[in-house]
Amino acid sequence: MKTAVFIGRFQPPHLAHLETMTRALARFEQLVVVIGSALCYPTPKNPFSAEQLEAMIRESLRGGAGRRGDRGEKDPGRLSSHPFLDAPPSTQDPRLHFVPIPDDFYDDPRWFRSVRSAVEAIAGKDADICITGFDKDQSSYYLHGFGNWPFEPSGVVSKLNATDVRNSYFAGGNEWKTMVPEAVRRFMEHFATTSEFSRLQAEWKTLEHFRWLDQRYPYPIVHVATDAMVLAQGQVLLVERGGSLSKGAWALPGGYVELKETLLESALRELQEETGLQLQPPLLKATKAFDYPGRSLRGRVISHGHYFDLDDTPPPPVHGQDDASRAFWLSLSELPRHQARFFEDHYQEIRWFVERHL
Repeated sequence: MKTAVFIGRFQPPHLAHLETMTRALARFEQLVVVIGSALCYPTPKNPFSAEQLEAMIRESLRGGAGRRGDRGEKDPGRLSSHPFLDAPPSTQDPRLHFVPIPDDFYDDPRWFRSVRSAVEAIAGKDADICITGFDKDQSSYYLHGFGNWPFEPSGVVSKLNATDVRNSYFAGGNEWKTMVPEAVRRFMEHFATTSEFSRLQAEWKTLEHFRWLDQRYPYPIVHVATDAMVLAQGQVLLVERGGSLSKGAWALPGGYVELKETLLESALRELQEETGLQLQPPLLKATKAFDYPGRSLRGRVISHGHYFDLDDTPPPPVHGQDDASRAFWLSLSELPRHQARFFEDHYQEIRWFVERHL
């Protein structure tokens, strides 16, 4: 059985995505859709969950079967009330499969292994597998990164892109409605009535203002930030964001570097300002620059992570202050099940330090 693999973020699925999947299902015996950037906190770049995206795509490929989106009964911002999730199993194409894969900015080989493992769990380890899609630019490098899985172009060439769809959507325009399948349009119109949409739209407007400011300078602006990862008896110190960007997301204490301080001084200051915890420089165990170009929607932000280990000292009392609505300790064993709560790449920062220094 020949299996095609189509990889994307699909935020949201547009007409070119749907055409690619339709052609793949006509050419191959089964299709595995890999939803990238899964398990991340909702942002204007990734507003929809993997479950919501799968439901939108399945409904679009069914051509409207099992439609419930026009009733307006429930809030599609919650998985349990997604307007398409109640479609009967008999209407779902058994040849179509979905796998959500989270980002792994600082370990590309592991990301490729994760995709291979997930696909092979469906198709079989010795299956005839190929990658399909459109090789549009440098960002499509992953299409050729799977060794013995050849790339077979979809034949779909389109100027459509999800960024334009989202920009029109959050700007309150109507252009996006012509770019997406009918089922996706219904879902997004319903989603626009929710409080989650209002939060994301306000965040999009703030980010657009940041971009406008950056464009006024004659050269690219690179922002420098610091984060503090503090570990005590197997627990990591976190804050819940209270500001306008990703409000409610969990993060490491941190912020932008001030003009007259070192990176270490910045990390210690931000730690104290956001949690009330004061640490001494000798507790520093390691540092790492987290510099993936797309790690932040705020612009080009390079964050220098600082790892502090209190060893056997019990977690000290902390309290959220400044732009942190709360501060708390979380067991490292609990981290994986909360991955979708984390701000930007902070889950990956914690993972990087834990894997190398514990």
